Amino acid sequence: MIKTKLIYIAALILSAALILMSDKYPFIVLLALLISIPPLCIAQLLLTFPFLSIKGSIKDTIVEDKAENRLFLEIRSLMPVFSGTVYLTMTNLLTDKTRKEKIEFSALPFIKNRIVLKPCPDHCGTVEITVKRLVIRDFAALFKLTKRPNLSFKQYILPDFVEPHLSSYLSKTNINLEEDLFSEEKSGDDPSEIFGIREYREGDRLRQIHHKLSAKRDKLISKEYSLPIDKEITLLCAPYFDTLKNTDTEIFYDRVYSVSRELIKNNIKHTIVFKSFSGSTAFRVESKTDITDMACVLITQKPAAAPAEAAGENTIYIDGRV
Repeated sequence: MIKTKLIYIAALILSAALILMSDKYPFIVLLALLISIPPLCIAQLLLTFPFLSIKGSIKDTIVEDKAENRLFLEIRSLMPVFSGTVYLTMTNLLTDKTRKEKIEFSALPFIKNRIVLKPCPDHCGTVEITVKRLVIRDFAALFKLTKRPNLSFKQYILPDFVEPHLSSYLSKTNINLEEDLFSEEKSGDDPSEIFGIREYREGDRLRQIHHKLSAKRDKLISKEYSLPIDKEITLLCAPYFDTLKNTDTEIFYDRVYSVSRELIKNNIKHTIVFKSFSGSTAFRVESKTDITDMACVLITQKPAAAPAEAAGENTIYIDGRV
């Protein structure tokens, strides 16, 4: 705008000088036109500003894929907006980092003018996106007016999934991914393993009947199926680093999130014990939905430096070592 104003002032001075030097009618008309531009610019802004509005929405509150993140802004105006700028800030509450962005736009009257943005935060965490200012300029870019809309959004940016070598994490536990565990005390309904045999009881299903033994003993014999034992594990999460760096934080959360996803993929229920500045938090994970809920809680807490701990039986220890 400063450049435009300098050009305008130079044009005024030049037209006035030409009138004094030549006393020609065209230069008088030019000067009159130049003098009339500022009132027209101010009038345009005053007619546009009161009826200018901005609304917004986000594609997802919980963002698993940063590349697919979208922010939609909708601008409406009763007058054309020749030049405008939207100023946004994105603040990551986990890393305390703020990034500023500005988007240039123009708007036609009486229609929805839509702007699609692709916010791509550098790190996982709870991110607040705020529309700080909406600036519009007149057609000659001499003046501007600023509107401060009360518009903000909160998103949970989940950690990235990095394929973990689950076998190396489980090597210090007594859990074998290839081995199915069954109860030795109670029967169940898993037909892949036989718990025992007994005489037929009313209500037994047809598939439970042991036909060979029934024929041999001349009476109905039923099979009792085994009861699978859920594999249980604890994820003990305690950062190793004393000075928190964004890269270390990112890797730490990626590991916790990735290992949890891989455990559920292998039908291993687990409890995550997470140590932060506010204390310890335990979170039970039994399904994919629990993983998302756990991650949303996890990224709202800043990890605290903690000494290494001896992992107990069926415990996976994850720290912040890079």
